[in-house]
Amino acid sequence: KGFLARPVYYAPKTVSMEGVHKTAGDFNRAEVAERMDKPTITGDAVSHYARYCNGQPCIVFCTGIKHAEHVAQAFNAAGYRFKVIDGTLSKDERAFRVHSLSAGLLHGLVSVDIVSEGFDLPCVSAAILLRPTASLSLHLQQIGRVLRPATNKLRAVILDHVGNCRRHGLAEEVRDWSD
Repeated sequence: KGFLARPVYYAPKTVSMEGVHKTAGDFNRAEVAERMDKPTITGDAVSHYARYCNGQPCIVFCTGIKHAEHVAQAFNAAGYRFKVIDGTLSKDERAFRVHSLSAGLLHGLVSVDIVSEGFDLPCVSAAILLRPTASLSLHLQQIGRVLRPATNKLRAVILDHVGNCRRHGLAEEVRDWSD
């Protein structure tokens, strides 16, 4: 109905979550971090960003700070400008990084549980999912970050490297919320 940007999904080869335990209703963070923080996965994320949304303002969702730092390093080594944003940064530094993305000084933010929920930055038009989740609500919050409409924003690109869209469905699917 025009209230959200049109999502376009790409779901390249994903990491299996088979055998990963759940803690508090979601995948165990330590086990997920061990599976996800691999150069081959990060390299795929960089190459798919270059192929499908090169230079577009982007948020990458990661499993932890160490993982996020490795991902940001890989994007920066490929010639992009990405910064990690997480809860260890001061409020002012987080605000500066968000402003830098909206001003075009950064290509992307690599997030660790900081911009998943309640974050509104309409200029962001690409999301890279590198944090698998068993939570439907977290999945919808993550992909929702790029669905905010904005002037000249024709689409929202979602690169799902972790199978969240297969696990939980697409943003525009009709859901029964009565349960």
